[in-house]
Amino acid sequence: MRIAVAVALTLVACGGGGTPPVATVVATRELGPLAFVPSIRGRDGGYSVGWAGRSVWVFGDTVLSAAATDGETWRSSTFCTTTDLDATDNLAPLDEPLDAAGAPGEFLPFSADEQAFNDAHFSNKIRATCTDDCGARWALWPGPIIPDPAGGGAALVFYAKISARPGAYNFDVVGTSVATWASPDARPVRPALRPDGAEPTLLFDRDEPNLAAAALIVGGEVYAYACSGGFSSPCLLARAPWAHATERAAWTFLGGDAQWTTDPRAAKAVFDGATMMTVAWNDALGAYLAIYSAPASSDLLYRTAPAPEGPWSDAQRLFTAMRPTDPDAWVYAGLAHAELARDGGLTQVVSYFRETGFLAGEIRLVEVTLSKR
Repeated sequence: MRIAVAVALTLVACGGGGTPPVATVVATRELGPLAFVPSIRGRDGGYSVGWAGRSVWVFGDTVLSAAATDGETWRSSTFCTTTDLDATDNLAPLDEPLDAAGAPGEFLPFSADEQAFNDAHFSNKIRATCTDDCGARWALWPGPIIPDPAGGGAALVFYAKISARPGAYNFDVVGTSVATWASPDARPVRPALRPDGAEPTLLFDRDEPNLAAAALIVGGEVYAYACSGGFSSPCLLARAPWAHATERAAWTFLGGDAQWTTDPRAAKAVFDGATMMTVAWNDALGAYLAIYSAPASSDLLYRTAPAPEGPWSDAQRLFTAMRPTDPDAWVYAGLAHAELARDGGLTQVVSYFRETGFLAGEIRLVEVTLSKR
């Protein structure tokens, strides 16, 4: 799980257009934490999408309270769905595929080589005998989900491939990509998108923008944001036709002259956001709405813009989340859930991850009421 040490941070409205958002916050209401099956001690992330009549959620590192049937107590990625699209009393039931021990399996499949490495270095089965690079692992962290805009039934799942080592925040993003997902009842596939590359399943390698922070569909095109980590997270923007989004050559990047280019080195930041965030069109506001967690803080922020490219407003505080039990930690993974919004988008449902103990935590829901400025 993504744990770090908090430091003081002054809220600065960086990277915006020097204007306030077109929305103001009228009220917030706590809806409580998502209720997962007893086998789950904690999981983070929580991107979701409305798909096939359900709210479909994906999560990153998932810690189990007891061993699954394969003997493991850690999953790199998991998912669940629900037909409950009314979050006014939280969401229930959450349906997730479980094994005979009542534990979820891996959502994004590892390659044979990745699984072999994890088996040799991270698995519960070898920890007593491991002698080299013990505790190291490959992780696959899922991000935004984009269903076929033509209603074909399939979806794309953005994800990051991570090289993780023991210790807090000790991980490296190897690259990002998209998996193909036929339906919420199937398991996604990680196709070889660059068969001749060192990492065949990755669409973007470590030297390219990591397009897994936020994504949305506009017409028939996928727009995706790559936001670097740290106290300042400048976000680059790229796009590709949905039908060709698994092809590296189809992606272009927004440059500083507002021109689209195939050269990612020419891309310029459109605003400062976060490595996990959401951007979606809001009918009631007549604008795009970005929501994310502020770094080193318990605040969630929002911005608005007339287009995915911007110009984006300055950031404003959406609400202050419940603090983690550890005073040196902060909340993260502030995400909105468009399929649960009401009143044309004036009522938003937002989630965030909050630590509650060692390798334990909860994903809490908050209802936010907006008005148009």
